[in-house]
Amino acid sequence: MNATAFKSAFSNSITLLFAAAVLCTVAVLPAQSQVRYRVAAGLSTSWITNDNPAVYRIAGTGNDTDTTAGFGGGFDGMQIGWGVKGFADLDKQKITRIPFGVDYFMYSGTQSIRSTSYAIRVQNDVSLYSFHGGFEWSFVEFPLAYARAYLGAEARLTAVGQNTITYNERYPNAIPPIDTTRITMGKPAAMRLGGMVRLGIEGEIYYPLFLNTSVSWGAMNLVGRDTRPTWEGGRGELLTPRSINEAGESLIYHLNFTFMLQVRI
Repeated sequence: MNATAFKSAFSNSITLLFAAAVLCTVAVLPAQSQVRYRVAAGLSTSWITNDNPAVYRIAGTGNDTDTTAGFGGGFDGMQIGWGVKGFADLDKQKITRIPFGVDYFMYSGTQSIRSTSYAIRVQNDVSLYSFHGGFEWSFVEFPLAYARAYLGAEARLTAVGQNTITYNERYPNAIPPIDTTRITMGKPAAMRLGGMVRLGIEGEIYYPLFLNTSVSWGAMNLVGRDTRPTWEGGRGELLTPRSINEAGESLIYHLNFTFMLQVRI
């Protein structure tokens, strides 16, 4: 399967899964006399998994007038974040439920160039708020461990903030030594719709306190991409700091890991 066919199949799968979740919710809710709720909060990380310019080294350090190359985002590796989630259990056995919540990711990438006469450091920062909702199904229970495993699918509306680019230049051999820092703003904020599939385990620590950990994978920008090249007025890639020589916004696939404490209310 080529890349185009894979992206199309994945997008269609997420759409079908989310549609199925909505239909199940509509069908189940009227039959329930009482919906039980739980809340969870804790660590939520993001890791870009495909070859996207967002993970490339940041170019053009110290020279904003260089237009011969694009700018990478520098987001190579796990990005730290925090999340808050709610769950609406649709049955007493907690087999099906509706998850909803928000994650806050603090993406930060750096690049340094050093020699005996100077040191240049550039940092690209951007904040992401990801609002999500979907459907989860518990497919196995471990009675002795007071735990259960679940599968889920979710739609995610991600608000990407404006990039902040911080340049620090040091020339220790100059008289007097030079140490300057300047901050510039990069691409404007944007909003994208994506989706993820999730596998998780939750276990009871001491009722009503639970531990909920999960891993999910999906695309951040399935809907809303600006595919125009920058030389035709396009915004460029979603997470890179500058709109310079970019062919258009490509899909960003990312891995999300959560480690949360959960309480029944």
